[in-house]
Amino acid sequence: MHSSLLFLLLSTAPSILTTAQDFPPIDLGYATHKPTFVNTTSTGTKVGLYNNIRFAQPPTGALRFRKPRTPPSNETGVQDGRVRLFASDCVSAVHPGAPFPGINGTTWGQEDCLFLNVWVPEGVKAGDKVPVLHWLHGSAWAFGSKDLFGDGFGLFDAMDEEGRFIFVASNYRMGLYGWTSSARGDMDANAGLFDAVAALEWTKKYIARFGGDPDRVTAMGQSAGASMITLMLVANGGNATLPFQKALLSSTGLMPRRNVTERREYVFDQALKAANCSSASCLRNASSSTLVDANKELLMGLQGGSGGGTIGPGIGLGPVPDGKYITDAATVLLQQGRFNKNIKAVISGNTAAEGFGMTGDVSTLDDFARMVRGLVPGASNATVRRIRQMYPYPDSQMQTVAEAWTTDVVYACNLRAVASAYGNRTHRYVFSVPPANHGLDSYYYFYREDAELPVTNPSLAREFQKKLLDILVSDDNDDDWPLYQPGSKAANITLDGIKKSVDPWARKHNCDVIMKIIMDRKNGA
Repeated sequence: MHSSLLFLLLSTAPSILTTAQDFPPIDLGYATHKPTFVNTTSTGTKVGLYNNIRFAQPPTGALRFRKPRTPPSNETGVQDGRVRLFASDCVSAVHPGAPFPGINGTTWGQEDCLFLNVWVPEGVKAGDKVPVLHWLHGSAWAFGSKDLFGDGFGLFDAMDEEGRFIFVASNYRMGLYGWTSSARGDMDANAGLFDAVAALEWTKKYIARFGGDPDRVTAMGQSAGASMITLMLVANGGNATLPFQKALLSSTGLMPRRNVTERREYVFDQALKAANCSSASCLRNASSSTLVDANKELLMGLQGGSGGGTIGPGIGLGPVPDGKYITDAATVLLQQGRFNKNIKAVISGNTAAEGFGMTGDVSTLDDFARMVRGLVPGASNATVRRIRQMYPYPDSQMQTVAEAWTTDVVYACNLRAVASAYGNRTHRYVFSVPPANHGLDSYYYFYREDAELPVTNPSLAREFQKKLLDILVSDDNDDDWPLYQPGSKAANITLDGIKKSVDPWARKHNCDVIMKIIMDRKNGA
């Protein structure tokens, strides 16, 4: 989730159209795709945009609320993606209070939405085996798409001839469609997560046909997108076979929930009520308009109690431990060593003030206690006081206390846990450019000259992009951005440049206190 509608311009700003003669049709076996457009970046690089490629069958009818089914059905003729230029987004609903002038309070999209884009720079062809960056957007689990909140044009501008890469971006189901499930019905938990897995598996299987290397894929994501990648790292207790080798995690936003059986059923019951249904079968057979209205009611009309990270009723609409693919909270599994050991490199980053703008109104200690108990329902008054004491602000600044708690428990402690787990394979960063709010770093690593973005230091953006590409594409290590271990070393991204630092969340004990609280069964996390 980002702080300005300006980020939408990344995908909608006009580019120079050229011919598609250097970008041939690609035969995927089940469909043949030619470029939707060929655009030219500000530095003159031509990029073939193969948009709206199906990576799974439509998740409609009997496939509603189930894991995505692959491969897609056969399509005849040569596809160019244009028929779905404005009809490929999954159903989205933006809360009226969201900081997105122009789209807050709106809903759009459709169920038939499991599409991805592949962007190939000029000169890359089958057999070249260039690295691949696969992007998963953020969205508060509720809105957004592959065509919003990020694209590869700025990164293409930052690449050199030896550092060419392919950029992929994919959709996943959100809200009611991606995150509603029940043990009482024939439904798969976390369908949206499995959409993301299926898209990455598509990249692993097919990207060589575009000139990509399936053994050099980086899964990169922000907020909800980073959260899904983090969950993949701990899937099956770390034993899942993953279709990527590196990960860029920006602001992983996961509540450290553990036993959520009853709370998961409460969300499901609210979904039934919103759709005027009494069973999962009724939801599966409901009309498209009924589900759109129900999704809108869940995300816009009902009071949430999640304590941050998700929106909607109760604990909100977002991923939950299902006891199978995701067996526990990600931070717990990371600390226990139950994470995938085959990942070669990780970038783990968060902004310094993630909770700013991401936290509801809190003015009293009672307000703060209610917020804490959205995560840890059994928290005693003593536990609430223990958490309150972590933040050295007066009671007159309870909003600041609540924002600091959100920063820690929803975001920073997740990224510290990943960095600690992967140690000498991790590059850690803290983005401190004012106001250092949630999503600000993404403006910098997706910066491009022809988009109006709140980037106050373009040269810093270019430096940041270069360092990301050095790690993800060129396999270079930079002494200015050292590996996390030993010493919990990090890069501090400041307005004056990238500086060596130590992870602030390693110096203080907040994450350790939070871990003890969620591990105490009495607190009911």
